[in-house]
Amino acid sequence: MGSDDSPASDLASAPDDSPDAPDASHLTPEEKRGPRTIHVALAMLVALLIAAVATDPASVLPRDSTLHGAHHLDEESGLDIAVPIGWQIVGRPEIGSVQMVPVGSGNALDTRIIAGVLEPGIAAAAIVDDQGAATALAETIQLYLMGISGTRDELRVTDVRNEAGTGVAVSYVLAPHDPEDATAGGLVYAAVFGSEGRRWWVAYVTTAQQSTPGPRWMDRIVGDIRFPG
Repeated sequence: MGSDDSPASDLASAPDDSPDAPDASHLTPEEKRGPRTIHVALAMLVALLIAAVATDPASVLPRDSTLHGAHHLDEESGLDIAVPIGWQIVGRPEIGSVQMVPVGSGNALDTRIIAGVLEPGIAAAAIVDDQGAATALAETIQLYLMGISGTRDELRVTDVRNEAGTGVAVSYVLAPHDPEDATAGGLVYAAVFGSEGRRWWVAYVTTAQQSTPGPRWMDRIVGDIRFPG
């Protein structure tokens, strides 16, 4: 029988002298396996985050971020207050002179920040002690703005300082009397501060504690308040 001189036989027996052919004997076990799945997934996640930031920075920043850089000057009170990312200034509140809510909340005021001058029309103004005034203000806002009751837990008192002066912030969590009625609870925060016989206040209320910032976030807002003049 004659020898097999077909091209396929020649290709099978011919050595591969191509300079581009990788020599597997010199590859590490990791190189032989190729990139791990987790590395590929992380690379894809980074790419998606970059794309998201480019189109809408608010969609990926933490919910407690105040990196937006925007400030709102309330001409009535004279306070220049930071507008957190994802928030906007809306119509005049029932008490105070400036109000802001999360973007997209519409007419629902379950979560909002309000502020103004601590003037005689507000019961807390009669209390000289800043902590007492902040506590009275928190109670007023809870009863008349939120319209909810409950057991006050996690009471927190902290000093505040900003360009308008110094003062105290008080906050507490409202635990509903009925444990099954989660919507009856909430968070109340009130800060009173000032200098030279003038005082201002900032309050924050929410009934959606699981998806909204907490007291420490409000400390940053209050501490960042400016007073141009």
